[in-house]
Amino acid sequence: MKRIGVFVCLIMMIASIMAPAAFAAENDTADNTASATKAGFTIVSSTPENGASGVSVENLSVKLYFSKEMLQDSKKAKDANDKQFKLTDSKGKEIPIKVYYSHKEKKDGLMMVVSDTIDNNITIEGDTEYTLTIGKGLKASDGTTLGVDQKITFKTLNQKRSTMIYTIMMVVMMAGMIFYTTRATKKAMEKENQAKGKSETVNPYKEAKRTGKSVEEIVAKDQQRKAKEAAAREKQRAKDAEIAAALEETPASSNKRVSGPRPISAAGSEYKVEVVKSQPEKKATNPKGQSGKQKNSKNKSKKKK
Repeated sequence: MKRIGVFVCLIMMIASIMAPAAFAAENDTADNTASATKAGFTIVSSTPENGASGVSVENLSVKLYFSKEMLQDSKKAKDANDKQFKLTDSKGKEIPIKVYYSHKEKKDGLMMVVSDTIDNNITIEGDTEYTLTIGKGLKASDGTTLGVDQKITFKTLNQKRSTMIYTIMMVVMMAGMIFYTTRATKKAMEKENQAKGKSETVNPYKEAKRTGKSVEEIVAKDQQRKAKEAAAREKQRAKDAEIAAALEETPASSNKRVSGPRPISAAGSEYKVEVVKSQPEKKATNPKGQSGKQKNSKNKSKKKK
């Protein structure tokens, strides 16, 4: 109970210390918002939002939606608006930026502030706080000014921590895959050995040293395992013998034996097949007993005469 009381008192002290600062911040925000609301020109939303964390360091940019259209008619007015944006890091160092207007979403008051790190050879740091300041002189398309400075502060992603978490997850995943693959392979080998009637040999002394159990306990457990495997094999053999016996006991009525082939007419059929010869049978042109060689020699002798 004493610990709970001390804990409650500590929470109340912290709350009393933080409350004035929180109310002051809320009052400042409320005053700024009220001044801007009077002019009818405010920041509707931003991406990232104020106070956001884990913002990507790649192509760091801030997307802004204003309550009025932001497109400017002249280059001079656009350049003046561009100077109202300033991006700084936690040390106050200014980051070069480029400001873009949206013709497609001009009615939504869309603008984009992008860090210009490539042209200026600057690197956006991870796990670092950045602040985008929008000056009170920023003008909408109708000439209305923002009236008060606005700030959007956010923190970039901690790349080292993300890489470390990703590496740990990969290691855990690989270890899990190896474990389950090894386990599946071992089970498959055990099933194969059971089918062949083989049993895994266990060294009780080695197993006792690995597990910390007594040799007697390991031997008893191994004997139980072998007895279980033998019972499973015997059960499988009995099942196989039962199936073989069922196959041999085929009813005699299903086996028909005949003494020999019989014509179809014996079964009572009157169907007859009439064979029609399409071409007359040709007679042999060679005299009986005369070969082709003898015939050729006879023809040659006739031609000489």
